[in-house]
Amino acid sequence: MSQALHHDDYLVAEGLILARLEAQLADLSGLKVLSAADLAGVTEGAQHTPALHVIYMGDAVPGGEQVDQGNYHVLRQRWMVVVAVRNARQQRTGQAAREAAGPLLSRAIQALSGWRPGQGLGPLARVSAPAPAFTPGGFGYFPLQFETVLMTRAPSVD
Repeated sequence: MSQALHHDDYLVAEGLILARLEAQLADLSGLKVLSAADLAGVTEGAQHTPALHVIYMGDAVPGGEQVDQGNYHVLRQRWMVVVAVRNARQQRTGQAAREAAGPLLSRAIQALSGWRPGQGLGPLARVSAPAPAFTPGGFGYFPLQFETVLMTRAPSVD
């Protein structure tokens, strides 16, 4: 079993990202910053908007010689931040939802791009994310995805 060098919690970046977004966007009245656990069981109609949802998206393990470097393994952990907005105007085109999301997307990018979440974690870098999605009722979901380098250490077999 691997142990993260930065911390005993493999998913420590989640809480750090949540705290960073809350601090950097505190001036935006009504905005909620939520984890995936906060959304469990919440129906779309009952969810809070505007909101930023922080979701663990797995990790990417490099191939080749980088897969096994002895006891140390370097991988890229992926975190998605989804900007959720609701604006019932212009539902067919999604224009009003895009106008509501644009400033929030910019602020989230400014808060996270290049920021180092903590010891043992590399700076967050933007990577490709899925396309935005729109649902009836004027909801719009705009994903941003980031990666951080994480180093783990296997227990010694000596």
